[in-house]
Amino acid sequence: MRDNALGLLVIGGGATAVGALLWRRAHAASAPIATSTPAPSAIAAPLVLVGWAVPVPTLGDRPAVVSNEFRAGTQTTDPHAHLGVDLMFRRRDARDLIAVYPPKTANGTAQFFMPDGVSALAAAAGIVSFAGMTGTGNSVIVQHITGWATYYTHLASLSVRRGEAVQVGQTLGTIGASPTDGEHLKHLHFELWKGGKRTGAVDPAPYLATWTRVSAAWPVALVASNAPTLRNGTMSAYRRVGERGEGYPEWVRALKGKAGVYVIRDADTHECLYVGSSAGRLYDTLTRHFQTWRRWKGFWKGQYGEGADPGLTYPRAAVEVVVRLTSSGDALDEEMRAIARHRPRDNQIGQPTAATDEPIPF
Repeated sequence: MRDNALGLLVIGGGATAVGALLWRRAHAASAPIATSTPAPSAIAAPLVLVGWAVPVPTLGDRPAVVSNEFRAGTQTTDPHAHLGVDLMFRRRDARDLIAVYPPKTANGTAQFFMPDGVSALAAAAGIVSFAGMTGTGNSVIVQHITGWATYYTHLASLSVRRGEAVQVGQTLGTIGASPTDGEHLKHLHFELWKGGKRTGAVDPAPYLATWTRVSAAWPVALVASNAPTLRNGTMSAYRRVGERGEGYPEWVRALKGKAGVYVIRDADTHECLYVGSSAGRLYDTLTRHFQTWRRWKGFWKGQYGEGADPGLTYPRAAVEVVVRLTSSGDALDEEMRAIARHRPRDNQIGQPTAATDEPIPF
């Protein structure tokens, strides 16, 4: 990945941070800040800012790290300058989550990945001095009372407005990709400005290593780990649904009233077993597959299935599930795409045939 405007972060501890704004060379003129030569990256102040937090949440046991380091360059138009760090999540090995967040896609590289729907967080309390679209995507500048400022860019959406007071850890927007990046790789570019201006940009990495980490759950909306990136929703990994007799986990209960597509696979072999969808009752439709006390495992053979539910059931402890939220109108289309793509063992409707079906266009 190449980003001449932003960088990724490594995080830890508990202190205060400030972000710096840097545009790509092609968009330097559009930056809403000074464009003079940046100061050297040497940090004169102590590497501690009390009450600050890493601006990307830790997902489960996955902390965000710096994927692209700070490089001061000689001037703001220097193609080698990178006045901040890029933040993503590191793969544990060469194959870690590559099916969920494939390399060479918007969600990953060979070494790093970024799920859809991850929030960018305010590194410290302050006032939003800028929040809007720039040449590198939606961007936010927060001025802090300590005399520092922080800069966040490549946001897919914004959650704050100019003049708004924010607290440490507050959501500023959703992490996306720079429109000028040919790879469209999702990551947060974060800058820290001493003195509140870009000319005071310093390397955030030593500070990040001392800041508190904010924990967050993996995004609820999911997609099959061997599936292509679909058009709507958010990606994440397969999850267990618990043992028989247990209450369903929170991420399952959160599907009530939602529309989307779900995939059920064997927890041991990872064989794709079944793909289904719901236009507005995703929780009810999915959990019917685990009501083994009133159904037999089969397909339309005098079972108790209702409506579009085929009546197939699976022992909860033996399967894993991944879900993707969609609009009500898109749920069935996405289900048909997933069936045609993955050919689940127990789906009969929607399976492609070599003689008649055209190639799947994704």
